[in-house]
Amino acid sequence: MIFRYSPFSYSLKTFTFKIRGDEFSGKIFIQQGPPPILGDRIIVTISKTGFSLTADQLRNWLSLFGTIEGNLEYKHHPKLPTIKDDICEVIMKLSRHIPATLPAYGRKVQVHYRGQSIQCSKCYNLGHVRRLCTAETSNWLGYVKQLLETRNIPESYFGVWLEHLRSHEAIVNEDSIFTPSQPR
Repeated sequence: MIFRYSPFSYSLKTFTFKIRGDEFSGKIFIQQGPPPILGDRIIVTISKTGFSLTADQLRNWLSLFGTIEGNLEYKHHPKLPTIKDDICEVIMKLSRHIPATLPAYGRKVQVHYRGQSIQCSKCYNLGHVRRLCTAETSNWLGYVKQLLETRNIPESYFGVWLEHLRSHEAIVNEDSIFTPSQPR
């Protein structure tokens, strides 16, 4: 049994549109109500795991942001019930917001939930989109380094991202030793 918690009401909206003379119509459910706040029970969706992360590995990362309630399993494709999708869902009580992208065990996993803060794909900070970003361009390894230094996350949770970060820093440090007039 899957527990779907939602204190919000839904409204049914009808839509119609035309494409090259053909008319299409349908109905869609739209969730209404305020976004959840920290401490609410919400459904968290994780994708882009490449089927290479275990439920325990995903649970390790998610538990940094709250309490997990229930099983975390790969879901079946909605149109092909015998095929598993690269999407997991779990119910959580958040104690802090989860960034949309996490460097979990060598994968760039995507995390989504209703009311989640927007994460910029340029500087990786929360609260704005790339188009409105005024920060200096960051990169993925800079974001990994920031998480490692500021979030008290065990190094093992990063997987090969930590190795990439260390080799990148070694190259940067090596490059800073030389001046343009010195041969390499």
